[in-house]
Amino acid sequence: MSARCRLLLAVSLLGLTGAALAQDLPANMPKRKPGLWEMQSAGMGGQSQTMKLCLDADTDKAMYKMGTQMSGHMCSKFNIGVQGSTVVSDAECKLDMPSGAVTMTSHSETTFSGDTSYSTKGTMKYQPAVMGRSEMAMTSSGRWLGECPAGQKPGDMVMPNGQTMNLKDLPQH
Repeated sequence: MSARCRLLLAVSLLGLTGAALAQDLPANMPKRKPGLWEMQSAGMGGQSQTMKLCLDADTDKAMYKMGTQMSGHMCSKFNIGVQGSTVVSDAECKLDMPSGAVTMTSHSETTFSGDTSYSTKGTMKYQPAVMGRSEMAMTSSGRWLGECPAGQKPGDMVMPNGQTMNLKDLPQH
């Protein structure tokens, strides 16, 4: 998997979970309806990316767990809170980039509309700058499309390039 693809996946997972940056997730964390989800994200170079994910309750939990494990390795600060239908998260993380270590601070707010859609707005600040940028705004959204197509199993994600991977098959740290 290319570095750009890994970065896109990481950013998408963080946006998708909206709040994967926590050791202990709040008990009132919103849940997404099982089935096929279409997720769009924008902010990386101004390009919008669309992915589709076959989701069930176990995959939803596994994604939160994956985000928690990722954050535990990289982040010295991660706070999460649920305020009504909105999940607010703040983090400070150290990223190992090809050019060296980068400190990223982020703030995001994910608002759920029931269990069939959500939208996230967030900002990330980098020190030192990454690819000439010290700050990036990111938006993402997801909407439930219906049942997963025949042949897809929970965890299958179709990437923007058409490649399919299963999130449950990714290495766990």
